[in-house]
Amino acid sequence: MSGLNIMTWNVRYFGHGTRGLRAFDGWIRRVASAVGGMQQLPDVIALQEVETRSLRVGLSGPTQLERFAEHLSLAIPDRTYRPLYYPAHRYAIGDGPALYTTGLAMLVSDHVEVLHDNSEDPHAITHIRAGRLSAFKQARIVAHVRLGVGGKALDLFNTHMSLPAFFEVGPHRIHSKMGHGSNQLAEVEQLQSVIEECRTGDHAVLMGDLNTAPASPAYNAIIDNGWVDAHASFTEAAPDLLGHIATARFMHLRMHLDHVFATPNILWTDFKAHGVDGAGPFAGLSDHAPKSGRLVLP
Repeated sequence: MSGLNIMTWNVRYFGHGTRGLRAFDGWIRRVASAVGGMQQLPDVIALQEVETRSLRVGLSGPTQLERFAEHLSLAIPDRTYRPLYYPAHRYAIGDGPALYTTGLAMLVSDHVEVLHDNSEDPHAITHIRAGRLSAFKQARIVAHVRLGVGGKALDLFNTHMSLPAFFEVGPHRIHSKMGHGSNQLAEVEQLQSVIEECRTGDHAVLMGDLNTAPASPAYNAIIDNGWVDAHASFTEAAPDLLGHIATARFMHLRMHLDHVFATPNILWTDFKAHGVDGAGPFAGLSDHAPKSGRLVLP
């Protein structure tokens, strides 16, 4: 059986120390050092909220992802990661330079074979309720990479879904309605269509910041499509009991929004939700905490 260590993390543009406004080199180095200090080094790292070039991060020089990959190579000298960037949205005034950008990233260790990726043309899953607001709606995409693992194909999907519709649940209820928005259910449906179109084999993993609480309608829609929650499976916990581990924070609020789902034929020999609170190596580096685990393809 062939194994692979995976990790997913919303890194908040590598700028949590400035509330996401600017990614300083020292902060990117801290994030890379935390990953490099893991007992089981990840073979694949899926990131959400990553910029490319803008006024916020700079219009020239290395991108955020390139800087992170460089610091990661220093933190893990015997391993190199191939960085793949998936652009999602670009905010600008007219034809001027981007004010800021957003996207997803996948970093794949050099000892893992990359068979395919859609970084040049990521799939869109954004649900737009009102067409006149489409220019203001942050685009949501699916990053896909197909890997060769022990002679078998493994399709990995990384995404960052929308918050529940503001006008539908109300601003005071968003935190308690994560995964309840009709727009989120629509994105799950589109997400499933993209995955069915892209995957070629029996083994697949879906991970990322889904802005969806365990046992919510959007979460259940994913499970009903045949996916297994890796965290719940490994810990043998009921999904509605996972909420006591917060993977995201907003002011005094704590939420479980980040997930790893897999096809039922994938085995998990290790899995951990690191938790956004506490004094661990990832504490304070983002408003989200990573999830990581080791999967095996039988």
